[in-house]
Amino acid sequence: YTGSLTRVAGDQIELAAYTSTNEAAAGALRSLFPRSLQSGGPAAQTVRDRAPVNIADQQTDPQVPEPVRAMAHVSGHRSVVWVPLLRHDEAVGGIGVTRAEPGGFTGDEIELLKTFADQAVIAIENVRLFTELREKNEALTVAHAQVSETLEQQTATAEILRVISSSPTDVQPVFDVIVERAVRLCGARFGRVYRFDGGVIDMVAGHGLSP
Repeated sequence: YTGSLTRVAGDQIELAAYTSTNEAAAGALRSLFPRSLQSGGPAAQTVRDRAPVNIADQQTDPQVPEPVRAMAHVSGHRSVVWVPLLRHDEAVGGIGVTRAEPGGFTGDEIELLKTFADQAVIAIENVRLFTELREKNEALTVAHAQVSETLEQQTATAEILRVISSSPTDVQPVFDVIVERAVRLCGARFGRVYRFDGGVIDMVAGHGLSP
C-alpha cells in the first residue's frame, strides 16, 4: 500500500524515501522524522534489534506509540513490516511497507523485502566508496603529489566499481577488468586471476596471454 526507507544519522533515524496515498498521509509520515534511535515504533525498533518487525494492525496495536498509530489512521494502512538495512552487523537504516488490510506479512514476503534491503545497502556502500575516491582525488590534486599515477589508480578503481555496480549477478566481467587494469598499472606483460575452492585452483581470467 505504501513504502518507506530510513537511514541512520548519528543517534537519529531520518526519512530517506517514501511513497504515499495523498499529501495528508505524506505529511503525517514526514512529521515523525527525524526521530531518536531510542524512540518507539517499528522504524526505530528494526534498527535497534537488527531484525524484522511485523505488525498485524498498526492502528490498534497498543505497543505502537500513539503518534505512529495516528499516522496509520491518516494513511489508511493496517499491516506494516520493517526490515533493517544491514551493512555487516551494523544497521544503517530500514525499509518498511504497509498494507491496507490487517494481518501482517508472511515469511516469504519478509524474505523478499530483505533482498531489497540488501540492494539498498549495496547502493549506499557504492556511493560511500565513490565519495571516498572523489575526496582522495581532490586531496591529491591539491597536494600536487604523484597526481598522475594516483589518479590513474583511482580511475582504475572507479572503473572496477562501476563494473561491480553494473554486473551484480555475474563476477566474470569484474575479474576481466581487474586483471586488465592490474597489468596496465603495473607495466606487466600479462596477468591472471585464480579462484580456490578449497581443493582446486582455477584460472578465471587472464590478460596479455597468447592463445
